[in-house]
Amino acid sequence: MATKSDKVQRLARTIIADFFLYNQDKIDVALKNDNLFEILEGEIDDSIKFFKEHVKGGDLTVFWDTLFNRLMQREAKLIEG
Repeated sequence: MATKSDKVQRLARTIIADFFLYNQDKIDVALKNDNLFEILEGEIDDSIKFFKEHVKGGDLTVFWDTLFNRLMQREAKLIEG
């Protein structure tokens, strides 16, 4: 049986996957120009809002950890590329 922690982590991964799916070009440009939070502020805020609505009293650490891990993976691919 999945624990609450497992469900929170799964939700964070799903939100971040959608964030990347719908914003890939913007993310790539923002990572190259080192201005991710300026370019994607609205999208990040919307993702946080959605997470908070579905994880009552949830810790945003899971969300931020998931986002930063994906961003670092993407940035590494851009550097290699």
